[in-house]
Amino acid sequence: MKNVMIAAWITDDDKYESYPEALKKNGADSFISLNPADFSKADALILPGSFQDMNPKLWGEENTHCHDVNDELDRIQWQLMEMAVKDKKPVLGVCRGMQFINVFFGGTLIQHLPSSEHHGAQKPEKYHDLATVKGTALGNLFPERTTVNTRHHQGVGVIGNGLKVSALWTFGDDTVVEAIEHQELPIIGVQWHPERMCLAGDPLIQKSGDDFLKWWLDL
Repeated sequence: MKNVMIAAWITDDDKYESYPEALKKNGADSFISLNPADFSKADALILPGSFQDMNPKLWGEENTHCHDVNDELDRIQWQLMEMAVKDKKPVLGVCRGMQFINVFFGGTLIQHLPSSEHHGAQKPEKYHDLATVKGTALGNLFPERTTVNTRHHQGVGVIGNGLKVSALWTFGDDTVVEAIEHQELPIIGVQWHPERMCLAGDPLIQKSGDDFLKWWLDL
C-alpha cells in the first residue's frame, strides 16, 4: 500500500480532509506535511489545490492578479519537487499544484483567465467538459470527451520544459490547459479536483475520480 505525502498548507478555510479520504477509498495511506524531512516516508507526493496563488516572480512577472501569495509554501513545495524529481517518485499536482509543476519546469502562468467565470469555485460544485489529447497517458485513460469539476482563476501559460499537454477545455476562441504530464518522469498535473470527484454524489463522477486516482497510485 502506497503512503502519499500531501504537501498542504492548512488554513481555517481548508483542512484538506478530502485528500486523505479519497486516497483511503482508493487503497492508499497518506499524511499531510510540509516538512521536507518527512519526504523519505512517502512513496508519492501530492501538491494540492489552494486559495493561495504562487508568487509570479517565480516565472519572471510582476504581480497583477495573484491573490494571497505564500512565499513559504512556494519554497517548501519547490524543495519537495526537487526531491521527488531526484528520486523519480510519482507526483500529482492538483489545481494550484498543476500550475506549480509547470512553473517548476520553467513554464509560466496566466495570472487571471479571461474565461475565469467558467472556472471559478461555486456551490454547488461547478463542472465543465474536457477534451483529452490522443497519445498521452490521460488520453489513454479517459475517453476523448469527459466531465470534470473546476475551481480556479489562473491557468497554465507557456508549457514547462519536458512537459506536454494532455487535456484541454475550449469555449469559442478560448482554450485552457487542463492537464499536463512529464514526458519521462511519473509527474502529472490536473486543473480539476479528482479528490472531490471521488466523494461526489453522482456515481459517474465518482467513478471518474476513482479511476484517475487508482491509475495515478499505480504509477
